[in-house]
Amino acid sequence: MPTYKYKAINPEGKMLDSTITASDKDELVRHLQKLDLIPVKIQEKETAKSVQRKFGKRIKTHTIILFTKQLHTLLKSGVPILASLNAIKEQSPHLGFKRMVEMISKDIEQGSKLSEALSKFSKVFPPIYINSVKVGEVSGTLDSTLVYLHQYLDQEVKVRKNVKKAFRYPILVISGLIFAFVIFITMVIPAFIPLFQSFTIELPLPTRILIWVHDVIQSHGILLILGFVGLIIALYFYKKTPQGKYNFDYFLLKLPIMGSLLNKVSISRFAKIFYTMNRTGVPVIQTFKLLENNLENEVFRREMSVILSKIKKGQGIANSLSQSPLFTPFIVEMVAIGEKAGSLDDMLDSVSQYYDSEVNETIDNMTSMIEPVITVLLGGMVLIFALAIFLPMWDLIGAIR
Repeated sequence: MPTYKYKAINPEGKMLDSTITASDKDELVRHLQKLDLIPVKIQEKETAKSVQRKFGKRIKTHTIILFTKQLHTLLKSGVPILASLNAIKEQSPHLGFKRMVEMISKDIEQGSKLSEALSKFSKVFPPIYINSVKVGEVSGTLDSTLVYLHQYLDQEVKVRKNVKKAFRYPILVISGLIFAFVIFITMVIPAFIPLFQSFTIELPLPTRILIWVHDVIQSHGILLILGFVGLIIALYFYKKTPQGKYNFDYFLLKLPIMGSLLNKVSISRFAKIFYTMNRTGVPVIQTFKLLENNLENEVFRREMSVILSKIKKGQGIANSLSQSPLFTPFIVEMVAIGEKAGSLDDMLDSVSQYYDSEVNETIDNMTSMIEPVITVLLGGMVLIFALAIFLPMWDLIGAIR
């Protein structure tokens, strides 16, 4: 329950200033009235949960990246952590983040470690971040840990931007095609229907199909819209279920072109997280638990659980990965070499860089790969529309002759 600070006047007329926990302000007021106190001012006391609930969604990854970079620079320069946090707080333009940094500073001032203070804002600082900082504190390598975290977060932002860019083009084109189809059916075809119905000849198939589609939309348009909206809502809630999320992600991975891109993105993220955790000293078992919780694709997340169980049985990382259908022989071989040579960090970094370049190359080529498909769809739609309009006229001219 939230904690409230209040000022109230007691029966003797004195002003009381105290704090109390209550489910809401109304319950607090009723409680004070039972004590014969007249509330003057009630204010919710800020806690980590309340600040995170209020500002958490507004704090973007860019803010965390900047925080990480600034903290590393200040600590490396020999500035004490409290002074570093105070300097970062003063420079931050984000009010909510200022309050978070202030609370983190107070916790450290009271004896908490940085990782413990950050863990109170777990919706802003992901588990990967908090665990890496914790290991960095224990090993005395916090400044280098912050470097790896900065690199990881920065790459994540770039990959997300590129993936959104790749999906934007086909979505816009397909949306445009659907919009054009609806306009043609609802506005163009109705203007020609009276003319077509006056013909004594049998209408060609494309024309009959478009007239039928128009009649269906006109007669059952509301039901079709409600059914479509209902289907979208049902799919949305189904996707929220564990099995629905898995089936949806599995379907995406099987899509041509898009599936290949998403697969490479997931493998790149796997290698990047594994490298960052291993480089900062997080144990392998804990790393795979973090991977299970932080990979976005549900198919890969479940696979992490399977691989983790095999690693716990002593099968080794490379051997466990080799039994998964999601990982290519290239990754397995690189990890195996790293395990044998004691250079797993370098191998994972190479895999991460390789798949980052693969993702970027795929995204750069996506337009050229998708354009033929879009061109065929667009050409097919234009052809159907043209045939539906002009074939009846040509047939009528032929019949007159």
